[in-house]
Amino acid sequence: MNSLAEQIIVDILAQEMGLSPQNVWVRDQNLKIPNTKDLFAVVGMVDSKVIAVNKQEVPITTPKDTLLEKMMVVTKDNIQIDIFSYTTEAITRRWEVLAALASTYSVQKQEECDFKIFRIPANFVNSSAAEGGSNLNRFSLTIACHVWYRKEKALSRNKIFDKFDGRVDDEQTIGTADP
Repeated sequence: MNSLAEQIIVDILAQEMGLSPQNVWVRDQNLKIPNTKDLFAVVGMVDSKVIAVNKQEVPITTPKDTLLEKMMVVTKDNIQIDIFSYTTEAITRRWEVLAALASTYSVQKQEECDFKIFRIPANFVNSSAAEGGSNLNRFSLTIACHVWYRKEKALSRNKIFDKFDGRVDDEQTIGTADP
């Protein structure tokens, strides 16, 4: 997976809830909420627990003397989804977030992008008070995702330390021609 879980969830929400790409985004981009009657959604990572970090080198035949380095990182990311509106639309449509995450499109995106949304939580948090007296209706939901990131790159064998100029001996080879 080369996309962040947040980016994939943004895509799922836009597709399944019919939100304009300008109305759903990844958090922490210094965007201001327009004072319109539209519904908005913001998706961001709360925290991430590393499950595994792996690396392996695999010889490949073309080009000659090359290794393929495969790096993999598996994490459990807690993703927060906030929906908000100046109208009652956030109140009346909050259930659609759960429906979008459980949709066929969502399942297909999870399979395509090598990640899994864990069991959907049982409740939303009414976080409207965080906005002060702005009359913004806001609801927050945190979901856990199992995410697998991977990267592959070719390594030239002449840049890999697999030949050494020094000699290593044990008790049987000390004093012999071969280490």
